[in-house]
Amino acid sequence: MGNQQVALDYFRTCLPQNIQDTLDFSTLRQLPDTYVSKDLQKSISDIIYTCRKADATEEVKIALLVEHKSYIDKYTPIQMGSYLFSGFLKQIGNGEAPSLIIPILLYHGKARWEYKTLADLFNNPEPALKGFVPDYQYIFHNLGEIPDEEIQALHNKFLAASLLAMKYSVLKDRLKSLIPAILKLPGETEKNLQNSLIVYTFVNSGLNQDQIFALITSLPIQNQETVMDTLEIFVEKGRREKTENAVKNLIKQSLLTDEQIASAMEVTVSYVSDIRKNITAEK
Repeated sequence: MGNQQVALDYFRTCLPQNIQDTLDFSTLRQLPDTYVSKDLQKSISDIIYTCRKADATEEVKIALLVEHKSYIDKYTPIQMGSYLFSGFLKQIGNGEAPSLIIPILLYHGKARWEYKTLADLFNNPEPALKGFVPDYQYIFHNLGEIPDEEIQALHNKFLAASLLAMKYSVLKDRLKSLIPAILKLPGETEKNLQNSLIVYTFVNSGLNQDQIFALITSLPIQNQETVMDTLEIFVEKGRREKTENAVKNLIKQSLLTDEQIASAMEVTVSYVSDIRKNITAEK
């Protein structure tokens, strides 16, 4: 969401059309972190955008706040409410008139989560007390209820790939089978965005190193190069482990000298010697 074009395409995906019609997306801009209070800065990792109303002749802003969850938290309306009032207080502190804030809850967990408001947390208070229950509406964007085909059909293919990766981040078996499709979707995308997508996808995949290597080699050459560059730390570690295992096998199964093994495996003699010492110590 730190990329403005991705954020814009996301808002056009998740916001109902009647709300989009009230907004002038050409004025969309990201607000600085200082928009929220210092207390919330310690816990909030979400990004806030603002834009003007479509019919506004004066500076009337509407802020768009995205909160995302991978698990059910029935107290999320309270959490988002704290963001709202923090935003209002910050506006006033900045000498601004309060402007609307539209909260968006992006959910990509495994369990079913129904839309609940802040008022739903209170057990039917008496009519005389209902006026003391603070309440507000929010956009509930539940990825689990959106078909994969609809996500993949999005105009912004990086956004489509990211939403698919998020949707199945808690369903690892399904994510494993979708990784090739997810990595192919973005095509030519900014390198930093691609890197973020690749790392997020593989970290959540639950794949071991051998499975990662096998999956990478099944990708088209262009995708292989991008993934290999991004996961260089995984690849390099795997290479080191494979080399070490090969040297161990040569030591255990042959009469070759350390010099001969080092020459065959293109490593130093001291490297082979240290492994031989470790094998001897383990016996």
